[in-house]
Amino acid sequence: MRSLALLLLCALTAAAQTPAPEPVANARPQGIYATINLSGTESAIRQLGQLIPHERREAIGAAVANAAKLSPPVLYALANAVSLDDVNMPDAVFWHHVGRIRAVYDGLRCKDPTARDAINVLGKGLSPDISRYQRQHRQYTLEIAQRAIAWDQKNPHSYDHRWINLYGKVARYSAGADPAELTVPESEWPDILKRVHDAHLKSVEEFAAQK
Repeated sequence: MRSLALLLLCALTAAAQTPAPEPVANARPQGIYATINLSGTESAIRQLGQLIPHERREAIGAAVANAAKLSPPVLYALANAVSLDDVNMPDAVFWHHVGRIRAVYDGLRCKDPTARDAINVLGKGLSPDISRYQRQHRQYTLEIAQRAIAWDQKNPHSYDHRWINLYGKVARYSAGADPAELTVPESEWPDILKRVHDAHLKSVEEFAAQK
């Protein structure tokens, strides 16, 4: 729990703008990996990254309306898109926290530990403005994190959580013949999610207590 809390805390302290992460999987994933489709994710990220303001706002509206169906990379893109309007910075922080919670949850459900590097890559792609806002509003960030956890508890994870597998080394070499190699048993998921929520809250409490 302590190490997970520290991992989450590090994400709050700094970030540098980088391109969206690229999977390290085969150009042509094999077997069960070939059923993991990222085309919708890539399209949504492109829409949210539009430079024309009214088109970007339309993409934001569509994303917010269907947020429970968005994978963590899209939620990070949503946070970055929202952050371009200073008035909506608390919303940007909120979607960042939702995305972070779900990314960590998906990473811990994934059997390939190397795939969890996607979480760090996503964090590096976070808008520096979001990180700066959190440092300047630490107590408010804690309130936002609490709301993000409550939202995650109420909204089903209606997306393909296997997206993160494509960022791991196993996907690079596996024939994908055994579906069981992707994800830990579903019976373990509730405990994992509780651990993620508890660790996320603890990390933000520690962050908020810093001067």
